[in-house]
Parts: sequence; C-alpha cells; structure tokens
Amino acid sequence: MSWSQTLLDASYRGVAFHVVGESLQWQRALSEHGTPFKDGDRVKDLGRGARRFPMQVVLFGDNYEIELQQLLQALNTPGPGELIHPIYGTLSVVNQTGEVKHHADSPDFAEISLTFVEDTPDLPFFERQFEFIDSGTTDLADVYTWQDGVFDLFGRIDSLVSEIQSWIGGGWVGLIEKALGLPGIGLRLQQLRSQILGVVSGVGSMAKHTSGAFDPLTDLMRTPTEIRGAFEGSTPTSSTALLSRSGVPAIFPGAASLTTDAARAGNAFLISARQGTASTDDLLPEGMPDDPVAANAFALVVLVITELALSHAEAVATVIEDEADTPTLSPLELEGLVNLVRSLVLSAILLQRRLYSVEDSRQVIESLRNIAALIQERARQVILQSPPLVERVVASPASLRLLAHRWYGDHDRALELIRLNPDLKAPHNIEAGVILRAYAE
Repeated sequence: MSWSQTLLDASYRGVAFHVVGESLQWQRALSEHGTPFKDGDRVKDLGRGARRFPMQVVLFGDNYEIELQQLLQALNTPGPGELIHPIYGTLSVVNQTGEVKHHADSPDFAEISLTFVEDTPDLPFFERQFEFIDSGTTDLADVYTWQDGVFDLFGRIDSLVSEIQSWIGGGWVGLIEKALGLPGIGLRLQQLRSQILGVVSGVGSMAKHTSGAFDPLTDLMRTPTEIRGAFEGSTPTSSTALLSRSGVPAIFPGAASLTTDAARAGNAFLISARQGTASTDDLLPEGMPDDPVAANAFALVVLVITELALSHAEAVATVIEDEADTPTLSPLELEGLVNLVRSLVLSAILLQRRLYSVEDSRQVIESLRNIAALIQERARQVILQSPPLVERVVASPASLRLLAHRWYGDHDRALELIRLNPDLKAPHNIEAGVILRAYAE
C-alpha cells in the first residue's frame, strides 16, 4: 500500500486545507573533535532539534474567503496547535512563518506557504490516529453545512440507536429461524437454550435484576429486548464511572455457556474496550459458522457488544452535552470518554463486518459510524470552547488559589486547575518548579 492510498485530510486547529506540496526537515547538533596531523574528526551526536514541516497549501471554491479567514485566525492563535499532517498524522506544532499569495488569473484561489515547527519531540513520530469521519465531510464545500448541522444530528442519536436495535433484532430472529429449520437440530435445542439463557442471565446480573422465565426459541424477540434492558439499567451515567469503565464487564457475561471460540472472542473484545483500543479480528471466523450452535454463540457476542456500545454512546452523549453548558472535565477526560465509545463501536462494527454479509451489516455499520463521528465532533467542539491547554511552571511556592490569582486574576479558577491536574497531591502547598496543565487564557 502506497502513501497515496493512506493520505489523511490535512488541517490545523481543526481548519481544513488542501496540501499540494510538503517536506520534512530536521537538523542534529554535532560536536566535532579533530586531532592535529590526523585526517578526519570524531563526531559526537548531541541530539536532534525540532522537526520542521514546510507546506504549500491552497484554498479555493465558493467558500474560499470563509476558509481563508478561519485558517488565518488559527495561524495567528498563540501557542501550539494540532496539525493533521496528510502523511505523518497528528502532530503538536507551532506555526513559524506564513505567506499568502493571490493571482489575478485565479479568482477565488489562494496559495499559502507555511512552516510548522514541532512542539513535542518526545511524542512518538509517525503516529497515526484514525478517526470516524461522516461521509458529508469529504467534500470541502459541504464541510460547513455538516458542522453547522452537528447539533441537529446529535439530537438524532436516540433515533439512530432505535434503528440499529431494530436491525439487530431482525437479524437475530432470522438466525434462530434458520437454525431451527436445519435437519437434526432437535438434539441441539437444549444447547441453544442454555447458551441464550446463560448470556441473558449474565447480562441481567450486571443490572442486579433477574429475567423472568421464558423460552428463547419460541419468544425470539425476548432475547435482544432482555439484553437491551439490562444494559440500559447497568450503564453508568456519571463521567467518573464511565471513565473507570465500570459499565464494561471484565469478562463476557455467560461466557461459560458459549462455545470456546465465541467466549474467547467476546472476552478479547471486552478487554480491548476496557483498555480503550480496538480489538483484532483474529478470533473471528470468516462469516457465520455452519454449525447452528456455534453461529448462535457468535450472534450472542454481536448482540451483547453492539448493545453495550449503544448504551455507552447514549450515556457519553449526555455527559458531553452537559459539559457544553457546565465544564467539569479536562480535555484528556473528554478524550477518554470518546475513546471508550470509539473502541466499543469499532468492536461492534468489526463483528458485523466479519460475521454478516454486506447487505445485512451495511445499515448497522453506517449508523454506528455516524454515531461515533457525531460524538467525536461534538467533543471536539466542547474542547475548543476553552482556550488552548498549555503547561506552566510554578515560579515560587504557592497554593492553587494563589496561582489562579497570579495567572488569571481570579482565585476562583483554582477549581479549574484542580480539574486539569487531578494527580496533584498537595494543592495547598505546591513547590517551585512544578509543571501544571492550565489554560492559556
């Protein structure tokens, strides 16, 4: 795979632009020691300086003036900002130079030369952070329309969740009916019942309630309804509980009743979700197994993981909306909530894509993708409501209230500093030289 197939959409501080040329520059500090009457020097490497990223970018089209104003505003904002480099991914940089050129024969077109200097050389270089992007954002002319509609789309999460749940339930019914129609299934009916009731009971115990007795093979829609209700009752609603992953079980509920392969896959997906990462598909078969008991086990994994993702998406969406009105979380904590939803949604998408056909999984995958994109975009907007986050050095011993007065002229912002520095052990006695996270303004 070549770089032309993996390019990212370039942006700086969230403002998108088209890159027509780029280069990467750096310089290492060298100490050269020569010896008289001897050819050559001994060279000692003293380390590399900050990388530089000269770029030639263009803005054009009907929205050219708006885009240019937004880019100039981002470039003139003091301090480091996030650069999405089309090749190297997410970087923290400071804009050093810029030049805007217009040509008489190119209306609605600006050519801009920029130089960005790397701000955090200790971060892993070439680290790629893949994001869910709604299909409407791929066309630059539609970016502003999509972003303006984020609030309306965000309000549709409830309806999107309902649509996904109906599609999942329909697929579950079809799977069971197909399994029951196979010859020789009579001997396996008890295995199917044991698997389903074991998982339903395990999920129900998370919500501290037991399910009423029912036959899952005759009351087909009862199973997804029971699983959905249990997660709605057990998913935490506070940011603290969500960040602690208390709503994500450590092991797959009812794993002992599933086939070995399905139980192993379910546990792997939950472990990845608790770590905030995406699981691999190494433990999944290519499509649903032919054996109805094994297929039933993997279908239960799909049900549980997808419902878990949807319940957490709704809970995190509520927390993010509350943050827009009354900030209580740091940007890192908001990022942690988004990562939680993203890891669960990615797991659900991977299960759907691997186990079901394109026709059956497309609607679920697209809606899950939209939910993840909306939550990520809304969290980004909430973070950008606050000034840039910087690191400040305490010049002399002080308390947080004194620091807030020194830095902002408002001692009440000490609560904000506590929120941004949760690992601070002695907020009333901070020694000189301590580095604290704080807003630039």
